[in-house]
Amino acid sequence: MRRSVTIGLLAVSAAIAFASAAAADNLDGMVGNTAVCKTAKGGVTKVYTGPGGAYTVQLPGGQSMQGTAKDDGKQICYNQTTPATTDPSVCTPSVTRKVGDTWTVQAQGESQDCALVAGRQ
Repeated sequence: MRRSVTIGLLAVSAAIAFASAAAADNLDGMVGNTAVCKTAKGGVTKVYTGPGGAYTVQLPGGQSMQGTAKDDGKQICYNQTTPATTDPSVCTPSVTRKVGDTWTVQAQGESQDCALVAGRQ
C-alpha cells in the first residue's frame, strides 16, 4: 500500500504541478476543473481541485487519494490526507494554467500528456 500511495502522490504532484496557478494562495485556474493525464499505454489519471486547494485523484487502477494543496507563489505543496501515508507532502514549482491548456509531464517513469478540462470529470 505504501508503494501505491507514494506512486500516487508523485502522479498527483506531476499532474497538478504543471497545472497550478503561480500567484500565492491562488489556485483559481484549477478550482472546479480537472487535470486529465494519459499515458502512452492508455492509463488515465484525473486530478480534481476544489475550493481551498482540496484535491481528489483517481489513478488508472481505480485507487483514489485526497489532500490539500497550498501555493506560495514559487512552489505548490501537496499534502495527502487520505489514505494516510508516512510521506504525505510533495512540493513542485508553480505554473499558471487555464482550462484548455495542455502539457506533458514525467510521472511514474513514463511520459503523460495532460489537459486541464472544465468541471469535474
